[in-house]
Amino acid sequence: MVPGASIASIASEADSLDELRQVALGCKACDLWKTGTQTVFGEGFRGSRLMLVGEQPGDQEDLAGHPFVGPAGRILDQALLEAGIDRNAVYVTNVVKHFKWAAAERGKRRIHKKPRYSEINACRPWLDAELRIVRPSVLVCLGATAAQALLGRRFSVTRQRGQLVDSPLAHYVIATVHPSSVLRAPDSDSRHRQMRDFVKDLSKAASLLKTQKRAA
Repeated sequence: MVPGASIASIASEADSLDELRQVALGCKACDLWKTGTQTVFGEGFRGSRLMLVGEQPGDQEDLAGHPFVGPAGRILDQALLEAGIDRNAVYVTNVVKHFKWAAAERGKRRIHKKPRYSEINACRPWLDAELRIVRPSVLVCLGATAAQALLGRRFSVTRQRGQLVDSPLAHYVIATVHPSSVLRAPDSDSRHRQMRDFVKDLSKAASLLKTQKRAA
């Protein structure tokens, strides 16, 4: 990164996702770079018609350097498959690009911690640049952190999931739960219901893609 240059100015001047990804590798806009293994940037292509935005990379994503490759990523892959969406055609990213964690009281596990708004805001220029370059037709916020970061702090995924949101970010914008919530279900019946509802929301995104394509 250019010494003295702001994150916002660097991100706004990037012309490609590859350039953006490279400069984000050295991001020190907040303190999360000190404990995260690496910047975990979004993946996909310029022109991807569907963008999915989650909260932050998890433990496995932090180690691998790729978004949604851990347990929540496998839930997402299965839900996309059931919704008839090709994961390879989707741009996936997070509002925060470093893993925020705390050490478990016992053992060596790293426990996910929710990012503060200051950390989300510090990372926001990267996400804004991704949106500018990808220009998705349909944007899906995965979970409350992503939804409130992009749609306002009063947005409630519980009350408004699956509903179209008027936003300049994309032609169609909706929010649903984060796939990790399916993993946290207390039993198999709850997990099945939550997965069914998650697939239903992603199926709506697939329908919106078809609607937008017909209108184009």
